[in-house]
Amino acid sequence: MIRHRRIGASDMTTLHFTLRQLEIFAAVVRTGQVKRAAAALHLSQAAVSQALRELAEALDLTLFERDGRRIVPTAAARQLLRLAAAPMAEFDALPGRLRPSADNAELAGDIRIAASSTIARYILPSALAAVRREHPALDLAVISGNSSQAEAHVAALEADIGFIEGPPTRDDLHAAAWRTDTLQIIAPPDYPVAAVSPTDLAAHPWVAREPGSGTRAVFEQSLALAGLAAPQAHLVIDDSGAIVRAVAAGAGLACVSRLAAIQASANARVQCLDLPGLSLQRPLWCLSRAGHAHSPLIERFRATLDGAIGVDFDESDA
Repeated sequence: MIRHRRIGASDMTTLHFTLRQLEIFAAVVRTGQVKRAAAALHLSQAAVSQALRELAEALDLTLFERDGRRIVPTAAARQLLRLAAAPMAEFDALPGRLRPSADNAELAGDIRIAASSTIARYILPSALAAVRREHPALDLAVISGNSSQAEAHVAALEADIGFIEGPPTRDDLHAAAWRTDTLQIIAPPDYPVAAVSPTDLAAHPWVAREPGSGTRAVFEQSLALAGLAAPQAHLVIDDSGAIVRAVAAGAGLACVSRLAAIQASANARVQCLDLPGLSLQRPLWCLSRAGHAHSPLIERFRATLDGAIGVDFDESDA
């Protein structure tokens, strides 16, 4: 039911008419006969006539004039047809937009994405730009934070989909392995890296992400699996790019995504260390609410996003 408020000089009334009545009206205009419109819509002539009468009464307009056996739309009816064309087309397109099952169907709508900072900074920007070029009717919003914050946004329904560096911590979320990333230990350009070994990491100054960061959690978990204690953080910064710049300036060692090390070190030279016996590969995770399947729109968006990122992402240790 469409409700249209008509304001006059002395009163205010609400008009009631339906999209179905508009569809019937448009069919009569198109065919020029109630009988033909009824046949095209698989309705009785009485039902078509009643819909036209109710629409005319709701709008307080004369919609048709009779010319022999033909009915001719009035000027008001022709104006109504022009005005109704756009909303009727939008309504017809709703099923395809809400359930874009065909691989080549255009995606349209609003999608809110929660992403941990490394993913938001180094993986999503170019990929989302590619998605938007392919589907310009999509409006995308990225909420960036650490992994814990991204989880909270998805759990609170403030985001439709989430991507984190992990590990996932909430029982009210479903986490599916998405991609693989590799962490990288970095050092200042003139640091004596030959003296660094897995067993004496605590003897060196460290720059680290804040608690709740997926990068920090995975690094500390990797150390624990190797039987090593996590070094104390002497400087905590909540941005991987800023950490790389701090390390380049001599602040100490750090562990960041290899993406951050490669991209940020283009303007801030650092050394990369590989420590034997320490596995720093980690999965990245895609999040949804537990018990709530992604809508067809979100599923198609994720598939399109994966295609935009490319199949070589994991192989390049991004």
